[in-house]
Amino acid sequence: MLTWKKVLVFGAHSDDEIIGPGGTIAKLSRQGAAVTVVTFTTGDMGYSKLSHKGRIGRIRSIEAKRSAKILGIRQVVNLGLPTQSVVNVREVYQECVRLIRRFRPDVIFTHYKCDKHRDHRAVSEITDEARWKASENIMPDFGKPWYTQEFYFYEVLELFTSPSVLVDITGTLNAKVRAMKTQASQMSNLRGMERYIEGVAAARGFLRGTKYAEAFLASNFLPRKL
Repeated sequence: MLTWKKVLVFGAHSDDEIIGPGGTIAKLSRQGAAVTVVTFTTGDMGYSKLSHKGRIGRIRSIEAKRSAKILGIRQVVNLGLPTQSVVNVREVYQECVRLIRRFRPDVIFTHYKCDKHRDHRAVSEITDEARWKASENIMPDFGKPWYTQEFYFYEVLELFTSPSVLVDITGTLNAKVRAMKTQASQMSNLRGMERYIEGVAAARGFLRGTKYAEAFLASNFLPRKL
């Protein structure tokens, strides 16, 4: 049984937390953990139909609420940044520090630093460093310092060669797939995604010795304090 009670997940777009740690989120939620997801962008460039241009952000917000309900996410925070524009600037970095101090998580999940998508890479860099800054005894107006003991990268399309942690999601893969199906506006952009999710989960499950699993890679930016 996973012991994390407060979980913070950072994602660039509103389907990233599904494709990456969706099964783990559902598992933790069922065990009573409070899971918060912070999405950086509105997803405004994720349209495959011209009729969705200018409306896709609102559509994706509705879809995000539906998937959050399936996965048991307590709260979703959207920073409202335009897609393809996430950069490590002072304001965004400091907002992540503020959010970590506000939610005081036991564990943080974020993007892998080697992902293809520029937004994913930026989110990874910003949040990994923000975890450190949130622990320092400075900027009291941003909340009380908080050290997050565990910090992991999750897989979206780029997979880890040697994962640090494998979480059994045999009991929650169905919830992950159902959550993905709520992202109707994205299915033409992500053809075969349901099959991909099941395939990766099966491969990770083979490594773990279970039917399905999700893989995570520990950050070495800060050491664990045991």
